[in-house]
This record gives sequence, C-alpha cells and structure tokens, in this order.
Amino acid sequence: MPQPLAPCLECEHPDLQETIMRRTAPVATVIGLGLVLSLTGCFANPLDQITEGIVEGGVEQIIEDQTGVDVDVDGTGASLPDGWPTEIPVPAGNIVASAAVDGTFFVTLETGSFADAEAGYQNIVANGFTESSSFDLGNNSKSFTADNGTLSIAYLLAENEDGTATVQMTVTPVTQ
Repeated sequence: MPQPLAPCLECEHPDLQETIMRRTAPVATVIGLGLVLSLTGCFANPLDQITEGIVEGGVEQIIEDQTGVDVDVDGTGASLPDGWPTEIPVPAGNIVASAAVDGTFFVTLETGSFADAEAGYQNIVANGFTESSSFDLGNNSKSFTADNGTLSIAYLLAENEDGTATVQMTVTPVTQ
C-alpha cells in the first residue's frame, strides 16, 4: 500500500490551520474591501434603508477588529491611521478606509472632483517629493509614484460616475 508523501498538517500541527486562518482572513478582507472600493463608484445597497444603522456599525466594527483597518461604511468618514507621516498632505475629502501595517500606510478617500484629486498629488510633489513615474490609465484614471528619499508613495486616482474622484494612497518606507 503506498505511503502518503507528507503527514497531514492537521494531525501534526492542530493549531497551524487556525493560525493560518487568523493571518489570512484579515488580508482577504482588506483585499476584498479594496476590490469593492475600486470596482464601484456607488456604495448604495437596497437593504440599507431597512438595516442601515445596525449593519453599518456592525460591519465597521467587525472589519476594524479583525484587520485594524479603519473603515467608513455609512459615509461619515474614517480617519487617517495612527502614525500617518506628517510630510504627506492628504487631499480634502471623505476618508473611506485606512490602515497601517508594519510602517506601511493605506488611505482611500473620495474628493469632490477629479481636479481636487490631481491637486492633492501636486501638493505632495510641492511638499518635497520627486515623481518617479506617472501613468494615464484612460477614463480619467491616473497613477503616480514619488519619494522624498525616506518615504515612497503610490497615488492612484479615478473619476467616479458622479464627478467625484476616488484616491488610493499607499505610503512605504524607502529601503536602501
């Protein structure tokens, strides 16, 4: 009778599967949230009228507890993550989600217009960051990267159907 090539992880390490799930579930949640935010310009749901207060608070709390991501489901505004670098200005707008993980910061926000989102990036450049790349992705969507020697920023902006714009900022330390 053939022998198995490797022992069953559950048999040898019963806590391994639980550890993997605890570590991958928050990552999957953040990725899912990012996909939802990037693929939709509208966060409306027909059931919101019925369960708005209960669901919004519960969903926000669950995501925040599991991932450390500060999210805003109801549009009242999340906040910048603790430790956000002061040398990086944030465009005026409604912060929808934010997180800080091991010195890397993420913020998604909605600005009043595409021009406001572009001006937000220009403020970063005016604050001492040097642009290293820029891409026009078409359909009023652009991507920029810049750094100041200490921090690097990826700045994505896209116009929404209602004329507002969604901005995704990712800030990482520059490694030498």
